[in-house]
Amino acid sequence: MDGMSHPVSAFFGVQHGVANSILLPVIAEYNALADHGRYEKIYNYIREKKEPAIDFKPQMLVDEIRKLNADLGIPKTLSEVGVTADKIPQMAADAMKSGNIAANPRQSTQRDIEMLYRRAMS
Repeated sequence: MDGMSHPVSAFFGVQHGVANSILLPVIAEYNALADHGRYEKIYNYIREKKEPAIDFKPQMLVDEIRKLNADLGIPKTLSEVGVTADKIPQMAADAMKSGNIAANPRQSTQRDIEMLYRRAMS
């Protein structure tokens, strides 16, 4: 995620933490296939109810991140902070140069990164 947020900040001046927060639910949804039980632990830490989740599904974490972002006043989309789709190929190329992409739980191509940026646009 960090590898994807740097180009957003560089191209559009979006604060790094805001870019990370907008991208987090999109990337968490993408990486759900590589969860291996970590999503449920994170979910149980960040949700308001403190008892363990019953019948946990990774989408529950994604939804909780979106709720937390909304509660904090974080914009929902990259479009809301001025990101434009015409820069997506350049941002994805820059993100691919980051060592963070290689460390992602799912192997990702530039095409995958472009798709994630597009999802975060709307």
